[in-house]
Amino acid sequence: MRRTIFVTLLAALPAWSGVMAVSVQQEIFIARDKVMPALVHIQPVIKNYNTGELEKQAVIGSGIVFHVDGYVVTNYHVAGKAERILCTLSDREIVPAEFVGGDPLTDIAVIKLDLDEYQGKISVAEFGDSDSVSVGQYVIAMGSPLALSRSVSVGVVSTKDRYFSSDVRLPSGERTGQYNLWIQTDAAINPGNSGGPLVDLYGKVIGINSRATMFANNIGFAIPINIVKEVTRAILTGGKVTRSWIGLHCQALQELEGYFGTNLNAGVLISSIDPGSPAEKSFLRAGDVVLEVDGNPVSARFVEELPAFYSLIADHEPGAEISLKVLRDEEHYTFKVITKQLGELQGEDFECKGWGFTVKAITKQMQIENQLDDTSGVMVAGVKAVSTADEGGLRRGDVVRKVDRQDVESLAGFIDIYNNLTSMNAEKALLTIRRGGATRFVPVRVDRRMGETTDES
Repeated sequence: MRRTIFVTLLAALPAWSGVMAVSVQQEIFIARDKVMPALVHIQPVIKNYNTGELEKQAVIGSGIVFHVDGYVVTNYHVAGKAERILCTLSDREIVPAEFVGGDPLTDIAVIKLDLDEYQGKISVAEFGDSDSVSVGQYVIAMGSPLALSRSVSVGVVSTKDRYFSSDVRLPSGERTGQYNLWIQTDAAINPGNSGGPLVDLYGKVIGINSRATMFANNIGFAIPINIVKEVTRAILTGGKVTRSWIGLHCQALQELEGYFGTNLNAGVLISSIDPGSPAEKSFLRAGDVVLEVDGNPVSARFVEELPAFYSLIADHEPGAEISLKVLRDEEHYTFKVITKQLGELQGEDFECKGWGFTVKAITKQMQIENQLDDTSGVMVAGVKAVSTADEGGLRRGDVVRKVDRQDVESLAGFIDIYNNLTSMNAEKALLTIRRGGATRFVPVRVDRRMGETTDES
């Protein structure tokens, strides 16, 4: 009897599989048709200073309309440094757009379509809930990979909580990924897909495609849509994302509980503290284990739990007092810390066209990251190959403190000195720089073939 039932089921399996395949195929079509009209092909022109000269580059990306007024979400690395943006909509009409705001720490940006002369109809995609995503579920990646507009690829969610170190940086130089995890999928995500939607079979956007790996096949990453909701809401209401900061850097406790005397799945290990930060001023130190924040238990046994802890701190209002219960040398202590607003990650750029290099203003966060004494001077953003600056030994990351013995206090001061020397047709200048805690002197000569720059454009 059992053999008869087994043979009957086995015979029916191909037909059953065929029905399932048709069902999934229909769901893909339905989801595609819901989202595709809101898909946007983005062609921004961005400024790049990393080669030692100002380069205006046409790049490609994707986006998705999420508001009837023409607001589009995309990646910060697509539109964050754009000076001009053109968008192709689903009806193949091309409209300009403007940058509204962005958040490099999550690689999210919002742009707004200029619809004054557009006669078509705007379609809006629906955001889903990334917390409900399951490993193994089908997803659809949409976008413009390799400039091939309006492309669709299908795969599954490989994992919903991929972690990247905060050392990862965008092409524009900003750190990213500290405050969020990533959805990993085997749906093909290639350059140009960036900013496009990752969609479930209900036709809801569950992520924004952001990263493609060059080291393996069938591995792409998307920013969870619940993070995107928070970021876009902050940008539309306040123009930017405001976060609190106290200067803690943490690591996972996995396999270290015995050394620090913590219980399993309890506590967050502080690995380092930024000099001059609120945490340092409150006498926290590396090796402390944070057990509670404002009375709420915290844990980071695994690296995937670190973004939630960082976000817990960041979500406080700047200037707020937070209470940290800490385990130190088998004793419990409570520290009160006053948060500060997390500053701009990167400063404005400037091209010294006649000297063959570019510089940028030094922000407070750049000072902390590079362990500088203060924000005086300007940081070299790039050095042009075969330039006098290159020949003189100038390097990216050097801090220019003086030009011909004139102190450089800020980017504006540096530009004034540069413009004055340029107007006097000076043939050369001597830069006093700081590199790795040491002072060096770098001579540069004006290359007349490279022209002269007297403003920031």
